Amino acid sequence: MIIHSLRLRNIRSYVDETINFPNGSVLLSGDIGGGKTSILLAIEFAIFGIMKGLVSGSSLLRHGARDGGVELSFSIGKDQVFIKRSLKRASNGIGQESGELIINNVSFEGTPQELKARILELIGYPEELLSKSKSLIFRYTVFTPQEEMKKILYENREERLDVLRRLFNIDKYKRVKENALTYVKELKGRASVLDGKLESLPDKKKELEDYDKQSGVLKSELAEKEKDLVKIKHDFEAAQKEFNALEKELEELKRLEKENAVGKNELNALTRQLERSEAELRRIIPLLEEMLKGLGGFDASKADEMKQLIERKKLELKNTEKQLSEVNTRRAENITKKNASNKIISEISKLDVCPTCKQKVTPEHLKEVIGREQLVITACDTNLSKLDEFEKMFSGKREAIEQEIDNYLKGERELSAMKARIEALDEKKERKKILEAEISELKDGVAKTNFRIREADALLEKQKDRKSEFEKAKRELDNKREEKYRLEKSVAEDKARLSTISQVVDRLKREIDKMKEEEKNLIKLNEVKEWLEKYFVNLTDTIEKNIMAMIYNEFNAFFQEWFSTLIEDETMSIRLDDYFSPIIEQNGYETWIDNLSGGEKTSVALAYRLALNKVINDFLSSIRTRDLIILDEPTEGFSSEQLDRVREVLNQTNVKQTIIVSHEAKMEGFVDHIIKIRKDGHESRVMKE
Repeated sequence: MIIHSLRLRNIRSYVDETINFPNGSVLLSGDIGGGKTSILLAIEFAIFGIMKGLVSGSSLLRHGARDGGVELSFSIGKDQVFIKRSLKRASNGIGQESGELIINNVSFEGTPQELKARILELIGYPEELLSKSKSLIFRYTVFTPQEEMKKILYENREERLDVLRRLFNIDKYKRVKENALTYVKELKGRASVLDGKLESLPDKKKELEDYDKQSGVLKSELAEKEKDLVKIKHDFEAAQKEFNALEKELEELKRLEKENAVGKNELNALTRQLERSEAELRRIIPLLEEMLKGLGGFDASKADEMKQLIERKKLELKNTEKQLSEVNTRRAENITKKNASNKIISEISKLDVCPTCKQKVTPEHLKEVIGREQLVITACDTNLSKLDEFEKMFSGKREAIEQEIDNYLKGERELSAMKARIEALDEKKERKKILEAEISELKDGVAKTNFRIREADALLEKQKDRKSEFEKAKRELDNKREEKYRLEKSVAEDKARLSTISQVVDRLKREIDKMKEEEKNLIKLNEVKEWLEKYFVNLTDTIEKNIMAMIYNEFNAFFQEWFSTLIEDETMSIRLDDYFSPIIEQNGYETWIDNLSGGEKTSVALAYRLALNKVINDFLSSIRTRDLIILDEPTEGFSSEQLDRVREVLNQTNVKQTIIVSHEAKMEGFVDHIIKIRKDGHESRVMKE
């Protein structure tokens, strides 16, 4: 992995700055607090995004800025990669927005998590390491912040060993051992359960043997009963056949008896109906004679003539009332005109001045008006006199017509009554005919029914003996049926018992077969448990120790070599113990790291850091970041002589691109490129040479 350029927009003390990184060793130079470490954090943010506990949005976004971002360009092998990530300030805090990843001019836009997954796959970090610590391997192979340089040296021995196991991906052997022992414990529990289940196996076998014996005895008894059942079924079928033949004869007798009883009931009904009809006929004959006498020579056609005459008179009455109404209307009109003229004469006689024209009313004008109105009054009186005569004439005519109508209506009612009597007479005559026909038919029916009853009585008398034979056959059939039912019930009960025993036997066989399988499983479980305890766990221990030994040998060699390069002191030597803890000897005595000077502590940390980087890159072949190392203030507390030795150590690492953050001016003398950072006020800038 080689970094080419980095753009920072509103990141910490940077407003908008682009930094180009050449190959070889590159020094980020500047005063303390000038913004050098911000560049390294921006690189880490571009690759991984915001990481809880390591890189937060609030620590990156410039104070007062609403948004910001980084753009990182780098190459991995033949792949050219460009990453763009953004930050935005919101009411609930600072968060990441969707970003862009371009690989060999192929663009992909996605969420921060999607970008991270693509990048981690690209740089070849093992997935199992990433799930344990988001950027653990990056912090130990590429970039370790200044404050974390010495952290691993001060860890607890077990914690340090666990970190190294995770880094080299050999903590899986520890997990394998733990899982194996857990599995052995589970196998012991399962074996114990199987032992408990198998305790009842002998009892199950004995129980199966007993049920097999019961089944044999029951089958023998059942075979005898089934033979008896076949015989009784045959006897029952014969009795049933005989009974069915008698039953058919008996059914015929019953039908004949039923028909005979029906015939007798029918005869009684016909006789009663005949008596009722004859009695009714005797009552009707004298009534007919009496009704004929009462009618005399009445003509029914007069009723229709009377109805037509009444309709004509009603029409004449309607016309008379219409004429009378017209007379009353004309009288009212003449009275109204006469009253109006009298009113005019009365009012004009009282006036001196006309209210309309405002002229004086002259006697001549008064006489003229009164004369005119008197003519109107005279004409009205004449008309009223004539109208009174008309009214009297039409009123008399109306009364005469109404009287005629009343007389005609009275006659019509009498005619209607006579007509009703005639209709009643006709009805009685019709009823007489019906009764005479009915009586004739009933007499014929009585005769036929009597004949049928006599024939049936004679036939029933001959069949009396068959009834006793039928009763005897019925009793025989019932006895056979009861015996057959009893035997069928006994056979069914034996079959049910045999079925139950068979089910129990099948269940016992399945349980015994299952127990035998469990017995085999128990043997396998014990074999697996024994193999895991005796061989597998020990083999895993051996593999882990061998791998750790290989790592230890290489780690210890590089650590000793680079420490001795940084510290040329024959009285001081250093090595790693079994827990990868530095063991320092000075003048033949072991001493603790806290007793060293500042430069010596930094030398131990730098040598440990570089050795760890070298070993990780050698053992994890999939990592594609081996060409890059970033050192943040690696020479804190170094003397001038030690600074000179740093160049030799860096040359020994044989890394294609080394980015160093330092404010030591002497470092500028042994790096290939220098990028100077200056901070004016609250803004950092890259100085142009």
